[in-house]
Amino acid sequence: MNAIRFTSQRRVLAAAILAASLPMAPAIAQEAPAKIGLFLELTGGSASTTSEASQLGVELAISEINAAGGIGGRKLQMVVADTQTDATVGVGEMKRLVLQDEVDFVFGPVISQVFMAAAPVVNEAKVSSIGSTGSMAITPTFAPYYFSTLINAEVQAKKMVSQAVDVRKAKKVAILSDTGAQAKDFVAAVKKELEARGVELTGTQEYQYRATDMTPQFLALRRSEPEELLFFTSSGEDGGHALKSLSELGWDIHVTGNWSIGAFAEIVEQIAGKEAMKNVTGANYRGFTYCKGGEQPTAFLDLVAKAKTFAPDRAARASMTFVALFYDATYLMKAAVEGTGNKWEGPAIAAWIEKNAGSVKGVTGVYTPSATSHFLYDANAVVTVIPSERGEANIQERADCS
Repeated sequence: MNAIRFTSQRRVLAAAILAASLPMAPAIAQEAPAKIGLFLELTGGSASTTSEASQLGVELAISEINAAGGIGGRKLQMVVADTQTDATVGVGEMKRLVLQDEVDFVFGPVISQVFMAAAPVVNEAKVSSIGSTGSMAITPTFAPYYFSTLINAEVQAKKMVSQAVDVRKAKKVAILSDTGAQAKDFVAAVKKELEARGVELTGTQEYQYRATDMTPQFLALRRSEPEELLFFTSSGEDGGHALKSLSELGWDIHVTGNWSIGAFAEIVEQIAGKEAMKNVTGANYRGFTYCKGGEQPTAFLDLVAKAKTFAPDRAARASMTFVALFYDATYLMKAAVEGTGNKWEGPAIAAWIEKNAGSVKGVTGVYTPSATSHFLYDANAVVTVIPSERGEANIQERADCS
């Protein structure tokens, strides 16, 4: 028995010595995930229509990218920050994302004032970001590594003045807008455009964001006797309350609305009623529109179907416009990182997007940024729509269809 035990022990010892003498197999390197910050207004004024949808768009794209192996072998990990639609809170949350969580990229916000307050944080850290803000003050000089998916205030102003003056033949117009930074840029751009065309601006009125009654503003504007009203609202809810106030006042005047009136037409109609929409045009991205009997925006409709499968409850209440904008933006980020040889540094990504974004095919339209403008879409991406005429998934009928 002792001989058997001794032999067994010798075999174990020999096996251990042999194993120690063999070269060790190299460990398989596990790349750390790339951290993606979501810097969004998840509570507060814009949460119901924009930020939740923006988050859904990023999440859907990230799930697809991770399923395909990630970017440069790195999976993507989301880190969520809620600005609460407050600039001061936003600065604190951006510091947490950049300094504590050390994110590689940031998506958001959707409110210009929030980003303008937080911009110094990402600038110093050289972190790239894509949001959906419209203020003209957010230039490549102000924020060199930031890009916006939103149709900027100047583009909207030119499109709306063209609709009111060239199509509607108005000689006198008035403006209703909110008090936000983007709205102020819009008013300045409209004034410049009207002056160049020799069209009279009879009056301007502002309302506080999230106001529900604009009757005093409309009474003042009606006294100035315009032939056309230009609406610039920052949310579908504001657009709905504005049209509801106008309808209740009984003022029968045509309204040329901005992008919010088009993109959030369903919300506008829920508040104002269908009758209040009959004398209104809006604006929207070409990729979300159609002509009756013509080609449908199949890329957008396919994305809507994917979003409904991915997160049915959230997709049912989300603005699919913002889902598409941030879904596209996530793939633009992927293309930029891969195009730079898997670099995540802000200067490298920004330079690539400025020069190469037009080669990236998205749902929304063709990208057209440059070294002098970090707005990802120009006027060619925007069309006038009839917001009361909507098809599947709330796609908009274009007003210029023959």
